[in-house]
Amino acid sequence: MYARLSGEDIATRIDGPLLFLQRSVDVGLNEAVEVEDRTGRMRLGRIAALDQDSVTVEMLDATAGLGIAGARVRFFGEPLRFHVGPGLLGRVFNGVGRPLDGGPPVAAQQAFRVDGLPLKPSARQAPSEFLETGVTVIDLMNSLVRGQKLPLFSGGGLPHDRIAVDIACNARLPGAQRGGEQRAAQRVERGPAQGTGHGPDHGAERDDDFAIVFAGIGIPHGSAEFFRSRLEQSGALARTVLFLNLASDPSAQRLLTPRFALTAAEYLAFSEGKHVLVILTDLTNYCEALREVSASRGEVPSRKGYPGYMYSDLATLYERAGRIRGRPGSVTQLPILTMPNDDITHPIPDLTGYITEGQLVLDRALHRRDLYPPIKVLPSLSRLMKDGTGAGLTDPDHPALAAQLYAAYAQAQQTRMLASVVGEDGLTEQDRRYLAFGERFETEVVAQTGRRTLAQSMEAGWRALRGLPQHALTRLSNQQIQTHLAAADASDNADASDDAEAAADNQAPADGEDVDADARMSSGMGSGTGVYKGADQGAAAQSPDRGRGHE
Repeated sequence: MYARLSGEDIATRIDGPLLFLQRSVDVGLNEAVEVEDRTGRMRLGRIAALDQDSVTVEMLDATAGLGIAGARVRFFGEPLRFHVGPGLLGRVFNGVGRPLDGGPPVAAQQAFRVDGLPLKPSARQAPSEFLETGVTVIDLMNSLVRGQKLPLFSGGGLPHDRIAVDIACNARLPGAQRGGEQRAAQRVERGPAQGTGHGPDHGAERDDDFAIVFAGIGIPHGSAEFFRSRLEQSGALARTVLFLNLASDPSAQRLLTPRFALTAAEYLAFSEGKHVLVILTDLTNYCEALREVSASRGEVPSRKGYPGYMYSDLATLYERAGRIRGRPGSVTQLPILTMPNDDITHPIPDLTGYITEGQLVLDRALHRRDLYPPIKVLPSLSRLMKDGTGAGLTDPDHPALAAQLYAAYAQAQQTRMLASVVGEDGLTEQDRRYLAFGERFETEVVAQTGRRTLAQSMEAGWRALRGLPQHALTRLSNQQIQTHLAAADASDNADASDDAEAAADNQAPADGEDVDADARMSSGMGSGTGVYKGADQGAAAQSPDRGRGHE
């Protein structure tokens, strides 16, 4: 950018991240400016407010050491732009797009406005197609769809940073494999005319068609290093653009970090045709910076001191997710915010819920039990799940299984409340089964130790349902019950029977042994040893779970 106008000795005062100037030139809102102090140091800013006599500039660099006297201000006559090009992936930037990895500036081919360009509603394409995150509660029960914005509501001390990094490392397009050798091996294994058996064959999609844009907003140094090291160790940094805005950086810079990140995502999606997942953490820090800057301007505060325009300001970020007709890429958002005092009615999560298409809520009770990820299933919701799951998209049985798990877990929670009043002894046999299901669901479906594919998540869900009576599975068809539950139960019983027969064969007398003595022992008239063997054999035949250890 080249300066259009400049002014000297027009600065009147500095208040935090704001620089106030006399309005001696004709400038516009959001115009980029550069301030040079007496030592020749340059600082970047943008025009945040105007009136007849003054200009308010948000300084994107620290104002410490910036003096009013002798300051020279250059006006560029255009908004801030981010220079992007093919070498964007694998790079690490600060909150305003400056390299932090020691590498050279990006070989720019285009310069995009960081506040985005307006998009006609008629040009938008409805979000569709499943995006796999590797997290069972998301993929199975609150599926993320390409072009969707699905926030994660967390609280202080909960592991949202770990969840964000795990999703960044494990997310992929369904059917896309990590590496050409793995794709070739799978083609050989299933043959040229066969699919995966779970949804459509996405073999035309490659892992190269997917990218991550990760933005840390107002984070401490420890979190920034955690994000960078985990992405590097997993190899995910090669497909990621990482933006790190530290808590020590100016608050005005915090307001631009998500805008630079979304500008990079829009370039990757709509210029390079990639499906981009944007992870923004923590948007609570963004809103706190918005409140701080608003107070510095002297604006009238609204609820809890936040500016009255916070809803529309957040919408300028969230509404940049989506798809465009005629273009192959998509921008999917996973914004993360911490709820002050775990209050979901706080203005930040409250306004976010109005704009976005669902929410994922972390649960402190699950976290205390050391269950990871501690996602609370019942208040979590993906409003676009129906547009990305089912026959031809994931698996024909996926929506029904998710609905049945949700209904059964809701019943289990009600049963827990009842048990807390009347005690477990006062429950019916079916209620006890629901109690066992609730524990099994939380420990085997919600909690996980590593990445799961959608097929593995669905198998975990079917296993959790096997302890419930079949007449209570009202969200499943008879065919689904017979295919996934009755057949599995029959297989388990057959395995148990085989174990019992094998145990009986091992106890058969060898040639030349006293058969009469064995007969007396089996009838209980022999020695105590023979009676013990018979009891052990009966226990083996009655145990229906003997074969499950070999699954």
